[in-house]
Amino acid sequence: METGTTKPTVYVNMLGEFSITIKDKKINESSNQSKKPWCLLEYLITFRNREIPPNELIELIWSNDESTNPGGALKTLLFRSRKLLTPLDYPPQNLIILHRGSYAWTKDMETVVDVDIFEKTANKALDPQTDPEDQLDCCLDAIEIYKGDFLPKSEWESWVVPISTYYHSLYLKIVLMAIDILKTQGNYQKIIDICQRAIAIEQFDENLHYNLIYSLYKSGNQHSAMEHYTHTVDMFYNEFAITPSAHLKELYNVIRDTKHGITTDLTVIQDVLREDSDVNGAFYCEYAVFRDIYQLESRAIERTGDSIFLCLLTITDINGNLLKQSVLTKAMDELNTAICRSLRRGDVYSRYSVSQYMILLPTSTYENGEMVLKRISQNFRKKYTRKDLILNYSLQAVLPK
Repeated sequence: METGTTKPTVYVNMLGEFSITIKDKKINESSNQSKKPWCLLEYLITFRNREIPPNELIELIWSNDESTNPGGALKTLLFRSRKLLTPLDYPPQNLIILHRGSYAWTKDMETVVDVDIFEKTANKALDPQTDPEDQLDCCLDAIEIYKGDFLPKSEWESWVVPISTYYHSLYLKIVLMAIDILKTQGNYQKIIDICQRAIAIEQFDENLHYNLIYSLYKSGNQHSAMEHYTHTVDMFYNEFAITPSAHLKELYNVIRDTKHGITTDLTVIQDVLREDSDVNGAFYCEYAVFRDIYQLESRAIERTGDSIFLCLLTITDINGNLLKQSVLTKAMDELNTAICRSLRRGDVYSRYSVSQYMILLPTSTYENGEMVLKRISQNFRKKYTRKDLILNYSLQAVLPK
């Protein structure tokens, strides 16, 4: 036990994990231990600047329980929470204090908490009065501190949610600020490092994926950029049921651009242009490529007078609403196969949204186009027999540009 007159500093981590350290002794939340004693510790330290009455703690811990003796239950929980602190080799009763009938975390010792350091550093970076040369350093320091979201093992506790949301939002602001500064410096490798780390914390942020893809491309890793683009678009469609923005889709045209040396051998050039493998069925392409082909066809029909139709196929439930994710993913995969196998090799199609495909269909009449869409629908239904969804389709003539 601590015997000297100098009181040690308590170090607390709440970002990415919950842990308490005094000198060389450390405790952290273990999955095989009861949650409630840890929850009490987390709450007392988070609100360590005030004394907390028993009724507030009882409502916090047992809001959904009806205890015949809530005061006794709280005292028992306090004992268990103090017992968690014993490995720190410091008197637990000197850390969790009972004062005038209320409970509090000690104010007699300095408690250094990572969220405080993170917030102070992040706010300094965001302060317009901060020297621009110091802003990036502050951003990078804050990013380093943010190991993960606030109290991740308690993320669904009602009192944790708003605090976690605040720090999470502040973290993303700092990440995007750092990226903007690093872009002006051309330091794409550092942007890659930051984005990869941030995506591990926030998979849904499209800006992070966009900047990672673009930075991989700018740093010379075109193959990795294309791989992550494909992974991201598939993930947004199939795992998150989110339609990627046009901004992200259009990035495809940027990263597919390849600088070529001078060559006069058309055989070599055709080898580069040729498809990688023999693919049966219609030609599937990314949205950005589909848009270019549409614009090209729109220009061509002005000269040739040929007819071409833009077709849209949409999957919904029987009420016209979006299907649940697992059903939609399977249905869209089957529809993709039906479209590919029902069209000619020269026909082009692309995914337009989380529940839609679009097709460019060269045909002489509206009726012929409708026959093709009915064939796609029939082929889809042969493989996908669920009755709780509807496949709608529409088509419209492409107008000359």
